[in-house]
Amino acid sequence: MTIDTMSPPQQLGGLLTTSDGNNVFLRQYHTVGRSSDCHTLFNLAGVSRIHAVVVWQDERWYLFDKSTNGAWVNDKKLVKDEPFEIKKDDRIILASRAYEAFTMASDNAPLDMLVNINTSRQPICLEKPFTKLSEHQEIHHQDGLWKLFDTRASQEPERYLKDGDTISINDQIYRMQANRVDEQTQQIRPMVKTLEDLSFCLDVSDDEEKISLRIDDGQNSTTIAGARLQNQLYLLLCLARKALKDAAAGYGEAHCGWLDVDELSKSLLIEPENTRIRLHRLRTRLRDAVNFGGIDACELIQLQSGDVRLNTTSISIFKNGVEEQPK
Repeated sequence: MTIDTMSPPQQLGGLLTTSDGNNVFLRQYHTVGRSSDCHTLFNLAGVSRIHAVVVWQDERWYLFDKSTNGAWVNDKKLVKDEPFEIKKDDRIILASRAYEAFTMASDNAPLDMLVNINTSRQPICLEKPFTKLSEHQEIHHQDGLWKLFDTRASQEPERYLKDGDTISINDQIYRMQANRVDEQTQQIRPMVKTLEDLSFCLDVSDDEEKISLRIDDGQNSTTIAGARLQNQLYLLLCLARKALKDAAAGYGEAHCGWLDVDELSKSLLIEPENTRIRLHRLRTRLRDAVNFGGIDACELIQLQSGDVRLNTTSISIFKNGVEEQPK
């Protein structure tokens, strides 16, 4: 189980602790399970790939059980896929009562923070408008993002930090944990129990350098966009075009959309490992944009024996405002 182990900081966001003193600093949307894509890895027998999701919504924390073997709060078994409010001192058990319990040590709103990779040290909770990190480092909140200023850095004295980035502070390595939700995904997330619940629409500029994705469940929608996501969205565009082309050619559902990762990488002029990294990041972005219920987000973008595909044809592509037809 990959969990931060340290004394909790004085200023707390949402925090789960275990009986062993391990800490889980909660994100606004936080997944727990045995999948390597989860924010907190809980790799024990009986634990589902995505076992539970903790969500900060309407100034409260909610736990969603998405598992096969269940979840309990204060000995009450949760109804699968239904939100259950969790509060300070609540006791949470996943999969089996034989496993250690989590306790809700703080039910405050989630915070942006820098988490030390040496888990014996406390994280640095970031305060607006700026936080002093060291004698020569400050991090400022600008335009909804965190920007690092380092007077000793020769190459990048100023740079934006995104979720997962690492920096060195006084010879210690810290990882950025950004709990901010992009403006483009502030809407209520679509809910999904099967892939058929969702429809997708890619809006592509004429030069294909600006792409946005809208996801809709018939009631709610969310949009994924932004300059930092263009590589991932262009990869999704390639997968969508192949899925639509195969469907138009009469391929069966199980055979639509498959692309060889190596060949796809050549067409993108990048190494296969970089393609896999982009696919992983795209999966993560989709998982954070949609409340997945009865399925794993990995089912949407499938990897199998060196091939990859977008596992849906419920997607439309609009280029410069005109719907694109399969070629």
